[in-house]
Amino acid sequence: MKKTFALFLILIGLQSMAQGNKMLVHISAQGCTIDASLENDNPKKMLTLTSKKTKDGRLVIMNLNVRNEADYKRSYLVMNDKDEELPINIVSRVNGSHYVLLKDFFANTQKGNTYKLYTMAVPKDPNAAATVRVRRILLCSIAVK
Repeated sequence: MKKTFALFLILIGLQSMAQGNKMLVHISAQGCTIDASLENDNPKKMLTLTSKKTKDGRLVIMNLNVRNEADYKRSYLVMNDKDEELPINIVSRVNGSHYVLLKDFFANTQKGNTYKLYTMAVPKDPNAAATVRVRRILLCSIAVK
């Protein structure tokens, strides 16, 4: 029994080490979940939301790399096809976990349009933030049907 438990702990450790190299974000809403990379744009990732379904839900964004970003402040924004930011309130629950109420999302979007969810990470140190060029990363496109 002790050997089985030790093997189990070793496997969990190896799995977490293997996943530690991946910089991923889970994005989920209305029963659909996608994983997006924080390292590069994700132009092929698409999340489809249906405005006819319940509007009481949430669009949840979970940063799985938050432990490695202690010196950075990450933000998320939703842009329309004219590259304008939508006035959507993205709430932070706990470190690395954010959400948007679907009723707020649907109130600021139009059925039939596609929007883009981006993220940016800025150093918390103001001196370091002044010297870096911040690049936004496309996490996914969001189609409203």
